[in-house]
Amino acid sequence: MAQQANPGLDLDRLLQTAQETQGASPATRGDDLYLAGMRRLVAAFERGIRATPLMQRLAKREIYARVSSHIGFERDIRAKPAIADVPVQRPLFIITFGRTGSTLLHNLLALAPGARAPLLWELWSPSPPPSAEPSAHRPRIAEARQRLDFLARAAPLVSLAHPMDPESPDECQWMMRHSTLWVMLYDIPEYWDWLKALSLEDLRRLYRGYRLQVQHLQLFRRGTWVSKSFSHLHFLPVLHDVFPDARVVRLHRDPGAAIPSLCSVAVSYRSMFSTEVDPCSAGAVLLDLFVDGMARSMALDRARPEMPVVDVHYDALIADPIGTVRRVHDELGYPYDAEFERAMRAYLERAAATAPYRHRYSLEQFGLSRDQVLDRTGEYLAWAEARCGRLLAG
Repeated sequence: MAQQANPGLDLDRLLQTAQETQGASPATRGDDLYLAGMRRLVAAFERGIRATPLMQRLAKREIYARVSSHIGFERDIRAKPAIADVPVQRPLFIITFGRTGSTLLHNLLALAPGARAPLLWELWSPSPPPSAEPSAHRPRIAEARQRLDFLARAAPLVSLAHPMDPESPDECQWMMRHSTLWVMLYDIPEYWDWLKALSLEDLRRLYRGYRLQVQHLQLFRRGTWVSKSFSHLHFLPVLHDVFPDARVVRLHRDPGAAIPSLCSVAVSYRSMFSTEVDPCSAGAVLLDLFVDGMARSMALDRARPEMPVVDVHYDALIADPIGTVRRVHDELGYPYDAEFERAMRAYLERAAATAPYRHRYSLEQFGLSRDQVLDRTGEYLAWAEARCGRLLAG
């Protein structure tokens, strides 16, 4: 099958199509920064990814889904100005690199009375704001299920390593205007260079946009926001500027295990959009993502030692998930009761009935070595050990 270097993406045409389809006027809120990043993303696709015509269509669909979501969100903000007044009080953020048990912890924390964790179908199809009537959401849930079925066929490792369900909590990076998710899913170092170089004020502008998206999802369905996303690491320097009373859980795992695990998922996903997937490129950029994210976390710790945060070791979470949740709620001041614990035990029993997928990977698959990872993460390892114990095995 023929392949081309240019996926044939036209951002302006996609924006126009989304506006016409939704009967919306051109979006303006933060458009300069949002569109600057989208143009970087599209340019990186055009120059760096070789694709078959089918892959081109898939890439176009992915970009269009993000553009359409943005246009719909802007339309809702104009139509429902009360969105900006929705309270976001004492939100709880799970902040981690990925492959650290965050899905398990997120699903458990989402069972707390009054918790409001975003569901996958909401993240993929947020407009109009979800109502309190479940039956109103069936078409969007069905659409999300179709998308997951396609993903399971096209990139089975992704679905096995990170099981997803339309009606279960998932990662906020799906709805963020810009995030490190793009860097993981696509071989687009040019976009990562742009994202990494954003100023604190640019980060605040993007993260304030995310806060408004949180308010948008909670217009009719409110509660204590419980979010997880490894993109939160990138915005950690401005998190408390945008969410002053936020609480944070940080998960930690040996980077020699977490990095190649995420690399294997990234390579599987990237193969959907390119005929030339370089595992070493994935290894290099995800190691850089890890180092950059941990540097942001350590810097904030020094700047805000009063920050309400609980550090959790991956091994401790896996060994005692309920004890970990109890500790998080106790230390961060959230209520904990017997009903909540029963719900968690029931969830864990259901999860235990499903045979776990044995995810196999190594650093060497992605052009990395143990010594290289240790050399670049030494400062982080010492910092994390002081907070939750030794991460390295042995």
